[in-house]
Amino acid sequence: MNNLDFHKQAFNNVGWFIPPYVQLGFLGNIANQINDNNVCESTLAPYLAQIYSPESLSAMVSERYHAVPYINEYHEIIAESVEAHFLGLNHIAVSGLMPVIEGAGRKLADSRSVTVTSIKSVFQNLAIDCKDDVTTNNIGAVGEIVSMMDAFIEFTDNHLYINSSNYSLSDNTNRHGILHGAFADADYGEPLNFYKSIGAIDFLCFVSALRAPVSCFAPSPTEESQALAAYYRLCIQLGQKKPAAANKSSQQDASEAGASA
Repeated sequence: MNNLDFHKQAFNNVGWFIPPYVQLGFLGNIANQINDNNVCESTLAPYLAQIYSPESLSAMVSERYHAVPYINEYHEIIAESVEAHFLGLNHIAVSGLMPVIEGAGRKLADSRSVTVTSIKSVFQNLAIDCKDDVTTNNIGAVGEIVSMMDAFIEFTDNHLYINSSNYSLSDNTNRHGILHGAFADADYGEPLNFYKSIGAIDFLCFVSALRAPVSCFAPSPTEESQALAAYYRLCIQLGQKKPAAANKSSQQDASEAGASA
């Protein structure tokens, strides 16, 4: 039984997990780069940007999120968060997705009659139940899916839902710190936070698809998704042209100037 334990170890070391809807060859290249110390947590974002590009996310927004049970209840929130990301508003994008991860996770756990005693147990027990399901019923590439579930458990246990004071990486993709207000402007709000958050949404889509008539593969581009991708690219341009007063660096300069006056 083939597995992805090499990928799991590499990605968990940089606070990530094995994402669905991505070609294994590309993931293998990233895992090798991490293993060779050529990529670390602080240099991971450009690789994830290729995964969560305007083209791929537009296809997910227009063709997938609205069609996946339990995820579809949050389709509009997800779409707004994706749009915010491409406008450069990553604090808003991430804080919009965090409740969706938790809400969709709880609904998926309930749909599988999974016992839940804490927020961590939602994802621990949901992943364990999925592993039992695919192993017992020989669903898909069993070894690969088991590795994916194990990697997601470690991501939620040691990063997403760990006590924010114990978060060990610089990106601070942590639910408690973000939603409880422990993290301020400078603590998060980078593209990497968004990539990890939207990746968790995609993972829950994959979990839902194990029992729903939804493809476990990435959606193909459509005319609608291509139009949306063009809009996202326009959003990127608009985000780059926002007034200087809206930029963090300008706000900081203004505050420093006021303090020294």
